[in-house]
Amino acid sequence: MAILSVGGAYITLDAPFHPELACQASRYRGRFVGKGKWRFDPKWEPELRAMCRLLFGVDGRPETAADLIDLTVAVQERSVAYPLFRRFNADIYLGGRQVAGVLKGRTIARPGKGVRFVKAEPRLERQGLGWWLSVPTGAEFIIRGVPRMAVPFMEAGLVDHGHLVAAKAA
Repeated sequence: MAILSVGGAYITLDAPFHPELACQASRYRGRFVGKGKWRFDPKWEPELRAMCRLLFGVDGRPETAADLIDLTVAVQERSVAYPLFRRFNADIYLGGRQVAGVLKGRTIARPGKGVRFVKAEPRLERQGLGWWLSVPTGAEFIIRGVPRMAVPFMEAGLVDHGHLVAAKAA
């Protein structure tokens, strides 16, 4: 997940890709330095911790990344207007983690890193020049290595879209 390292002349954020991270980081004059790392001025520490909570459900402390669990999620999409598990030309994210994506150059649906589908699989439907990626209602998947601190964030993201079935120590 997202870890903030405070020290020296910079604050370093080490975080996986998130579609909103670049936009949020630019608000605090963040500079991407490669391999998932960003640099910021130390004066932005409280705002950066709030950004980590907004995107990943954690506050960026390294201790939170040590207490990990595996979550089992059941998809039960009830929101027709704003489905979480159906996206046009985009990957599906839950709580800062990629659940399903599409291989670039080859339109094949695949699970996200650290995600294993137990029931059903992500589906890809071609439509014109684009595609719809979806995880069907009734599907179940396991997200490995979720910080325990992020569980309420994940549950809040699942309202009207599914529910947590189990949480086990990683």
